[in-house]
Amino acid sequence: MPSSTRSHGFSLIELLLVLAIIGILGGIAIPSFMGQRKRARVIGDAQSNARVLAMALESRKADVGLYGTAGTSQFWSASGQSPTASTSWAPTFIPKGNSKMNYNVSVSGGGLTYSITVKDPNRSSGHSTVLTGDQTGALAVSSTY
Repeated sequence: MPSSTRSHGFSLIELLLVLAIIGILGGIAIPSFMGQRKRARVIGDAQSNARVLAMALESRKADVGLYGTAGTSQFWSASGQSPTASTSWAPTFIPKGNSKMNYNVSVSGGGLTYSITVKDPNRSSGHSTVLTGDQTGALAVSSTY
């Protein structure tokens, strides 16, 4: 019986081709995964801080009967600066977390309703809104963020 010289296994070319494919897939998947992690961290910080802000507003309403003067708004800057205007109704609020965002509270409905808007100053203006919330306690994450 003649002996066969053909070996069983993978050639060097086949192994290099598989490694190249794995490298290309990794180059595509890893940056996408890292972007999703950052997005999740930003949304988590925004939700947490918006809930703290909502609790402060609810505490004010329990004490005074109103969230604030109708038609007013308050803005907290991502740079950690104090509110843009000194108002007697604005709660003391210091955003926590590493995600620096802008927070805006607008009071309407005779002082009985409010809306919270959280924006990421590092994103383009058209897609900078991270989430919105109101006095019902619902926080809606923006589908475009």
